[in-house]
Amino acid sequence: MSWQGLAEIAPRLSDIEVRFEKRKRFLGLWLGPLLFIVAVLVPPLQNASAVGMRTFGIFLWTVTWWICEPIPIPATSLSSLAMLVLSGVLSVDAAFSTWSNWICIFLIGACIIGHAMGVHGLTRRIAYSMASFRLVGGNPWRVLLMFGLGSALMSSMLSHVVTTMIFISIAAGLVKTLGFQQGSRYAEAIFLAIAWGSNMGVVTPVAAPTNLIAVGVAQSMGYRIGFLQWVVICLPVFSITLVAMFLVLRYVIRPEMPDWPLSPTFWAGELRKLGPLSRGEKISGGVFATAMTLWILPDVLPLFLTGGKQNPLSLWVSQHLDWSVTAILMATSLFLIPVDWKERKFAMTWDEAVKGVEWGTLTLNAAALGLGGAIADKKLGLGQFFEHSMSAVVSPSSQFLFVLAVVAFTVIVGAFISNIAIIAMVGAVVRVVAPAAGVNPAALMITAAIAANMDFALPIGTPPSALVFASGYVRIGSMVKGGTILALLSIPLVAVVGFYWGTWVLR
Repeated sequence: MSWQGLAEIAPRLSDIEVRFEKRKRFLGLWLGPLLFIVAVLVPPLQNASAVGMRTFGIFLWTVTWWICEPIPIPATSLSSLAMLVLSGVLSVDAAFSTWSNWICIFLIGACIIGHAMGVHGLTRRIAYSMASFRLVGGNPWRVLLMFGLGSALMSSMLSHVVTTMIFISIAAGLVKTLGFQQGSRYAEAIFLAIAWGSNMGVVTPVAAPTNLIAVGVAQSMGYRIGFLQWVVICLPVFSITLVAMFLVLRYVIRPEMPDWPLSPTFWAGELRKLGPLSRGEKISGGVFATAMTLWILPDVLPLFLTGGKQNPLSLWVSQHLDWSVTAILMATSLFLIPVDWKERKFAMTWDEAVKGVEWGTLTLNAAALGLGGAIADKKLGLGQFFEHSMSAVVSPSSQFLFVLAVVAFTVIVGAFISNIAIIAMVGAVVRVVAPAAGVNPAALMITAAIAANMDFALPIGTPPSALVFASGYVRIGSMVKGGTILALLSIPLVAVVGFYWGTWVLR
């Protein structure tokens, strides 16, 4: 994921958006430190210690800079850990130990595996294979559905940035071949389908960094979310939201259905141009398939063994074959399997692997876990303060309103700031508030992670939206109108289906 400054993203924004970003960043630059000072100087909150108030001040400062982005979000995240040490909240070892959390290790391995598939061209082949299905043929509406569904499925397994770039390049070639001009509603619908579909790719935990942060926060509270459990929870939400997306494209964007000279064999011809599978594609695809199998193995194996989860083999697999262990072993295998043994050329080089790792996301994940742990620490008093405060306002009868408020806040605020920053912020709050509200924290974190990916309305919401808007085929008015309607539809869908289905699965 790219963490670009305003000067870098300004060419992709409208004049109004540029002015808004300048004011937001200038305000946040001064508001963050001011909130820290106020939190330190005011009398301590009930049950909170002086150290707890300094922690609360760091939290407010960090969240303000996450929202306003006066400096890159990863830089803010690093500084928040340093501030916890400087303010006497945590020791150096404790503050930076979150960098070795299994989520960070898993993300490194998963990024390298996914990047290898892109380097060797397998991701492009997969995209063309999806498009060449006989069911798609040359029908304009089915082609539109393919771009939306294809990007959603691929982004559920690989980086949504890589997915978006692949489908944008394919779509750009298609619209140029068929003579669509900028301003065509059909071309606009294709590119919007790519952006929105890529944002919706939440079916697996590896689909988006927000998902991994949610898993990490849940684990820090003692809840283990299995790979297969995540898929089972998110698949219904994914399916319903995908239908809502196509309805918005059809009846809000209302693209004209062109009468084009596109034969049913067009995509198959494009696929043939890629030639036979290369050795690099076979290796990267095999490593990815093996990794996916091993990630779900701890959830599936007990179903076939006597004694289930208590079977010795099941226990060994669950204790030793962690997601992070599998990711690192599979990523390492890419440096061992030769593409050309005579030339000593392997499936992945270290310099190439480094390019595929989401270093900014790693930094934010470490900060979210460290800051969230400090906020929830009852020894500092903040955990007790939030629990007492929430227990006074949230009753069992109002739990749904609480869940709905979390989802609505995540979707609406997430339209203006990084979705990774919003899940980090919400995760820190959920960690201390969910137990007091009497809701399942793991189910709520999954629900919030899904909601964090429902940013459809503005180019600044997510990288897929920004990349698609930069193509020049999408008008800001269409993105705002259709994206806002889709986001508003997703709020009750995610709150009801995601949370309550998730609570039942994780019971």
